[in-house]
Amino acid sequence: MHSSHLVDVLIILVAAMACVPLFERLRLGPVLGYLVAGAVIGPSGLSLVGDVDSIRALAELGVVFLLFTIGLELTVDRLRLVPRRVYALGFAQVVVTAAVIAIIPYLAGYGRATQVIIGGALALSSTAIVIPVLSRLGNLNTSLGRMAVAVLILQDLAVGPILVLIETLGAQQTAPGGAAIATELGLAVAKATIAIVVIMAAGRLLLRPLFRLVAGTKSPELFVGMVLLVALGTSWGTEQAGLSMAFGGLLAGLLLAETEFRHQVAADVEPFRGLLLGLFFMTVGMVADLGLVVDRAGTVVGLAVALMVVKATVLALLALAFGVPAARAWRLGALLSQGGEFAFISFAAAALAGIVPWPLAQLLIVVVALTMALTPLLAEAGRLLTVALERRGLVSAAGLIGETLDVDNHVVIVGFGEIGRIVARMLRAYGVPYVVLDQVTKNVQAGRSAGEPIYFGDATRADVLHGARIGRAVAIVVATDTPGIAAGLAALRRHAFPDVPILARGVGEQEIVEMRRAGLTPVGQEATDTGLKLSGAVLDLWREAEAARTAE
Repeated sequence: MHSSHLVDVLIILVAAMACVPLFERLRLGPVLGYLVAGAVIGPSGLSLVGDVDSIRALAELGVVFLLFTIGLELTVDRLRLVPRRVYALGFAQVVVTAAVIAIIPYLAGYGRATQVIIGGALALSSTAIVIPVLSRLGNLNTSLGRMAVAVLILQDLAVGPILVLIETLGAQQTAPGGAAIATELGLAVAKATIAIVVIMAAGRLLLRPLFRLVAGTKSPELFVGMVLLVALGTSWGTEQAGLSMAFGGLLAGLLLAETEFRHQVAADVEPFRGLLLGLFFMTVGMVADLGLVVDRAGTVVGLAVALMVVKATVLALLALAFGVPAARAWRLGALLSQGGEFAFISFAAAALAGIVPWPLAQLLIVVVALTMALTPLLAEAGRLLTVALERRGLVSAAGLIGETLDVDNHVVIVGFGEIGRIVARMLRAYGVPYVVLDQVTKNVQAGRSAGEPIYFGDATRADVLHGARIGRAVAIVVATDTPGIAAGLAALRRHAFPDVPILARGVGEQEIVEMRRAGLTPVGQEATDTGLKLSGAVLDLWREAEAARTAE
């Protein structure tokens, strides 16, 4: 390694270590910390890093590994559970949003090629931003999270055609008609389809035997090398077929998701993903022209806000048209309102091809970077607003849970004190889905910050319990000693959900007798002992329910 490259690496590491912990402490998220660190050391900041292009090429692998880990979670069974209307929504979002955004360069007098590229590039959102935000808020496996991931997948599928379109438009701007362009695009789509089929077929035939062979050597280094070979090799293949490298990472993850090695693969690739993804965000900050931000601050901020408002509104309205509930539709729109990492690639390529003027490309790159930086802030603001509304009783738990929870055979935990946290940890360790209800705002806020599926609500109200999908639950665990909770649940159980067992904390002998008479299952007295016994009892019920469902 040349000494200049080593110095660049050291500067990047120092900047990351200085900024990211600070932004984490301020609860602004690591993404904004990486962006700011990159802007400070980049060419338009202190200009401490010389070879940004080489670093950017390496950083793009961070997005590849992000999509790879997403693919590991998206098994065929899980993909089948996503309604077809969600995939249709993703396609409609790309087309309609691109058309709406293209109106702006049209009104500004730019040519049709410029309109198409700007609309298509800005229609896509940032997978690298949205996935970490969803994970941080504990929403990745909720209905909102799965819908957002499905839309992002459809957007990633559009990357290849847009790249081909940039190349074709750059070569044929003076062509009298669109027949040649249509032919080129048709050939590109056919080529990409063949490549995907070949990759998927080869992967299904070869991956499992190869990984069994490598695993048999019991060499961790060789296993990690095989994982990197599959991820990067598939990404190279899709890039050669005119698709994005990121989409290749997704395909590789999907292939390995169906094997018995998926959990080990996910653990091995996590360090690469985190490191390279952080580097990617830093390069985004480096390419941002701070001088342009200062000179045209009003324009940059105005365009960034306009882009986010337009994208959020279009996606929310489309989601409503596809039957998505209003609250979830607007949350989805806000979540995917930023520009995406693909915009940096597409605008640079379009500027080189003479489609988009370089000053305009620079302006749009800065605008996209700003929208990406704003997304974690808006997500945190939304979380704080939700907590504040819950605290004042302006938002019901039933409405919130009805919008997010979509699970079967789950456990409803009432109360998130010491016992509730013990039960939650045990269920999480065994992979049992659960949702928590609590009326103590401090507990709700702490649980939300930790990524727990916890909601503010009175568990003795039928509408709240129905919002928690009590009809699909395996059991209710009363983990609080608040007076009246167990008795209220027992009264509701008789007519609302008679088949759902209720496990409750029993304090005294007389109370245990009364609980049994009411149809409850009392457990333990001491806090730790009670938490463990409740966990063991509900795990037995969950296993029985899973066995019954499998037998069906």
